[in-house]
Amino acid sequence: MNFLHRIYPVWLREKIYFHLIARINPALKNSGGFDLEFAPTKMAALLTTDYGHRQIAWCGFYELDLSRRISSLAKRGGLLVDVGANAGYFSCIWAASNPANEVYAFEPSPRTLSMLRENVSALDNPKRINIFDGALGKESGTLDFDVGPEEQSSWGGLVNSASARTIQVKVSRLDDLIPPDINVSVLKVDTEGADTWVLMGAKNLLRQKRIKHIFFEANLDRMEKLGIQPDEAERYLVNLGYKVCPFGPQEFYATPV
Repeated sequence: MNFLHRIYPVWLREKIYFHLIARINPALKNSGGFDLEFAPTKMAALLTTDYGHRQIAWCGFYELDLSRRISSLAKRGGLLVDVGANAGYFSCIWAASNPANEVYAFEPSPRTLSMLRENVSALDNPKRINIFDGALGKESGTLDFDVGPEEQSSWGGLVNSASARTIQVKVSRLDDLIPPDINVSVLKVDTEGADTWVLMGAKNLLRQKRIKHIFFEANLDRMEKLGIQPDEAERYLVNLGYKVCPFGPQEFYATPV
């Protein structure tokens, strides 16, 4: 444990990190894993050049507001669908917070997928997290996926055209993957622009109000390149009977009305 983990409240810890540690960017060592603040577990594998991963390593968390919300919901139990799971930060929090919890974790980037698998394998009960090595979208098939720069794990995303940095990934609809007798406690979506498509692929689940809590983002630059309107996801959810509220810069929370 580094010295920051002894600092409370955690918002002060985060402030010190950004004003001191993040600026000088010191080297990181993984001595037995990285402790998490919002769950009694560690992450075994992080990319130390990655912006978010470095904050997890130093602070034990990132996206503080979202972490608080998801860890609180995790204590109630249920299924988390983690779309754009990255290295599994939210999946690990969910699985470690309640022994009855389950996770469907989706990560299409091969580079990040290996870290996700390593972190899940290190949990006490890794079988409660089901890993899907593909993307979710509005239609099943295959699409081009830009894996992003090597030093960052979360900048990859679906694109409309191939390039030297793209690969083909399998795309599924969430409606086709959730058994009819199961509800989704939390749907967390972070796909660098394609969040709207993920929601469109869950139309039946949403219409039946089988998704209880939704967290998603709006990456406006990526959305424009994909031909997605800035408020398209919000309008879509409202039309299906959900209330949508912003809770951060381009971050949204939705629940059934």
